[in-house]
Amino acid sequence: YCGGVPLVHKAQHQLMNDLIHSFLVAFGIIALIMTLVLRSLRAGLVSMIPNVFPALVVFGMMGWAGFEIEVGSMLTATAALGIAVDDTLHFIAAFGRGIRGGQSRRDAILTAYQRCGAAMIQTSMICGLGLLVFTFSPFAPIARFGWLMGAMLGTALVGDLLVLPAVLIGPIGRLFERHRKSDADHSLSR
Repeated sequence: YCGGVPLVHKAQHQLMNDLIHSFLVAFGIIALIMTLVLRSLRAGLVSMIPNVFPALVVFGMMGWAGFEIEVGSMLTATAALGIAVDDTLHFIAAFGRGIRGGQSRRDAILTAYQRCGAAMIQTSMICGLGLLVFTFSPFAPIARFGWLMGAMLGTALVGDLLVLPAVLIGPIGRLFERHRKSDADHSLSR
């Protein structure tokens, strides 16, 4: 093999592998940080559900529709993960304050919506609409990046405003309630 085409093919293949690896490393680091912040391995892993939701949904739809996932597409996964975790952490923090304040999980979720729901919608719309400008680029990979980031940010917002509260109100949400109550009891005994 010689020439530019095999070299470009090998470089793209290596870059795609590196991007997948970087997504997995980012996921691992964020999951570790969420575990440390929430002081529970299970709660940390559960809190990652809405963070991987955008990548699973968008790339799943792309695969189902027959679109190729290329280097530019993979860039969006790690970026969306970083943005989604911010909203997830704010929502869980507001939920935790409600639980520590003696609220039921349902009321704590409503409090979290009131405290940070509007800000989550605004930041997602600002970032998403700002990145949609790239869709007008004549360079196809940049235009695709703009569309995918818009889709990822919209899906991340759905994950944080619908999936995360569903997880918190369901049986798995007891992980966060027990943890938060034990923290409050521990701090009161000091």
